[in-house]
Formats: sequence, C-alpha cells, structure tokens
Amino acid sequence: MAQPKPKFGGLAWTALILGIVGVCGSILPILNNATALAALVGLVLGVIALFGSRKVLAGLGALLCVLGIAATAVLQGLVVTELDRVLTGTQQEQPSSSAPAPALRLPFGERHTWPKGWTISILPPVHYEETSQFSRPPAGKRHVQFDVAVRNGGDTAYNVVNATITVTHNGRLAQQHFGAGDPVPVAQLPPGGEVLYTVVFEIGAEPGELQVSVQPTFAAEETACFTGPI
Repeated sequence: MAQPKPKFGGLAWTALILGIVGVCGSILPILNNATALAALVGLVLGVIALFGSRKVLAGLGALLCVLGIAATAVLQGLVVTELDRVLTGTQQEQPSSSAPAPALRLPFGERHTWPKGWTISILPPVHYEETSQFSRPPAGKRHVQFDVAVRNGGDTAYNVVNATITVTHNGRLAQQHFGAGDPVPVAQLPPGGEVLYTVVFEIGAEPGELQVSVQPTFAAEETACFTGPI
C-alpha cells in the first residue's frame, strides 16, 4: 500500500531553498534586494507549510527566510549610516571660503535631459500607506512614494538600473523601503524607449523639504536635484 504524499512538502522545501538564498545573498550589495524579496516569498510559503506534515522543514525554512530579510535590512542600514557619515564629514571638511558647487535644482514634475539624450523626471511625491502592519515605519517616521519617468533619447540602448537616486529629507539621508514599489527596476530601453516605475522611501514624520538627486549613470557629470515640500 502506497504511503500518502506529505502535505505541503513541496512548499516546505521551497521555503528552505529561498531561505538559504536569502541568507547567502544578504551580503551582496544591490543583489540582496532581490534575495530579500525571495526570502519574503519563502517566509509566506514556510508559514503555510507549517500546517502540513513537514513542520520541522517548514520551520527551518521560515527561520532562514527571517534571518535573510533581517540581515539584508541590517546591511542596508549600515550602508546608509556609513554613507551619511561620509557625506557629513565631506561637507565639514570643505573650506569655508570655497564657493559651493552649482546645483541643478528642479521642481517635482520637471524633466532634465543629459548630454547623451537620457531624460529623467521625478513626479511629485505622495504619502505611501503601508498595507502590512509588519512593515509599517517606526515611530517618528513615514513612507513617501514617487514615480520615476525615464526616456532614452540617445542613439544606443540604456538600462535603467544604471541610474542612481539619493533622497534626503530636511538634510537627512533617507533609506529606501525595498518591500514596496519597484525596488530593482531593470529595463533595457532602446532609443526612444520609455519606462515609469515607483520607489518608496522612509523619511521623518515632520514636514520639510524633500530632495531627490538623480544621475543616469554613476559617473555622470551632471546631477539633477528635484526638490519640494512634503
């Protein structure tokens, strides 16, 4: 007589594999965004599999998924803190007699085109309401979202993942909320191609000026700073 097939056994194994991927990928910058999302999916599957016959396997997979997500969040926080420290130290080391570098300041909704034909616009930011109580911002913080519109007016293909976006609120560096929006946009735009994607950032609860600094590539000479109150 054939033994019954384990209930939710496939989900338990999937959760374990995604948990291993989440833990191993948490130390890889940029790629850990994708592995954290995979771990989040694995956590959901692991919780479901706990109601099956492979409870130990499901529990281990769910635990690894939680560790992967937590490790990614900690690493992202350390990177943001270190970058904030470096930026603050650089500003303090500048001689008081030196004139500040000219900044290209634009209101939200305006567009800027770089010499190679890439055009980027940051649409006006709005409040983002978190649907899950487990990922709501901590006390004194809030989430804000805005759309990024990109058009390739150059002669060659352009990948949106090359763009860098830095957000500050009241002069403080903001951290991206990778669990919402489109945290890792990967779009190969042919000449004339366009794409619109959404990002979410965590800022202070108090009102103030939001500044979104954009570069189409890491080594771009021009930086467009879209600013406005929120």
